[in-house]
Amino acid sequence: MTKFNFISIKYSLISFALLFFINSFSQVSIGPRHVGKSKKFPKERLGKFKNTETIFVLSDIIDTETYEKLLSDSWDITSYQLVKREDFNLLNYLDGNYSFANLEGYHKQKQMKSGAIVDYIYIYINFFMLDNEGLKKDIKKLDPESKKYERKLNKAISSNRENIARVDLFPKDTFLPTALSSDTSVIMDSIYSRDVFYNYKSGFLKNYFQKVNDQLKTGEEYWMYDNDYLPELKNLSKQTLYIPNYHLIKYNPWKMTAKEDKDDFKDTFDSYDYKFEFQDEDEIDRRILAGEEFYYLRFVRVNSQKFIHIVNSKTGEIVYRNYVAGMLSSYNLKKRHVKDINSHIKKALKK
Repeated sequence: MTKFNFISIKYSLISFALLFFINSFSQVSIGPRHVGKSKKFPKERLGKFKNTETIFVLSDIIDTETYEKLLSDSWDITSYQLVKREDFNLLNYLDGNYSFANLEGYHKQKQMKSGAIVDYIYIYINFFMLDNEGLKKDIKKLDPESKKYERKLNKAISSNRENIARVDLFPKDTFLPTALSSDTSVIMDSIYSRDVFYNYKSGFLKNYFQKVNDQLKTGEEYWMYDNDYLPELKNLSKQTLYIPNYHLIKYNPWKMTAKEDKDDFKDTFDSYDYKFEFQDEDEIDRRILAGEEFYYLRFVRVNSQKFIHIVNSKTGEIVYRNYVAGMLSSYNLKKRHVKDINSHIKKALKK
């Protein structure tokens, strides 16, 4: 089994998030738990979080100036600092004044009853804190000279971790062979230095961070296995739904191949009752950063599961969400998913 985690103690990989295995994640999850059953934040956790400085350790594919711009427009629940991966050492931030947002993930293999091996890839931006006093006590018990030091350090960090939120990233199909076959150092370098995600754009990140930021201000968890919509979804009866071009890429899970198939996707979206328009992701990105208000489709596939969102580009609010637990035959958007959007727009119009 290959494990990888993208928060580093100096240059090495520390896989403290990977001590248990999870079969499903969400596009945006806000709470102390991201799997199993929804759970409320423990008392005082959010108060503690709001008094921290959040250390963002993010991909190098976006420049510092752009990160500063999108964060200034989306993040005010805590003060924050951008730190490059090569300069980051978790052990320098153990005085209790910090929270973290970084890229993490893992590769899991599962043997089916038939004997076949199925691979799962999970990669995400994780928001969390540490129980610093507990971690310091556990670290003091470790012998730095021991061959098991790094593994025990990973365990100590994991057991003293306090979850806040998670945003799933959608790996490009061209990156999957690398994620499945490479060692952790290659994967780590790819995550931080290459454009390997469909939904890792500055505008998309702005909207994700807005949602996490604003939801945490309410103090309410956001359980992303729910399916719901907001009244403003009715606006789509008169406004255009913009669809990023990456939605046109059709994935074949049997052959592990992907290709752009505009005709097939247009056929799928012909069942949409309102106006829609395909648009290049870079143009959508530019419009979000410019503060324009429109609605766009945000589809993320996590293995065979699909998370379908419609997002207000100005506020980052998710006005429609549909979680679909899919099988191998339904890795891509289908007409039934489009019809579900139609039905919810009609419901919103009646309210």
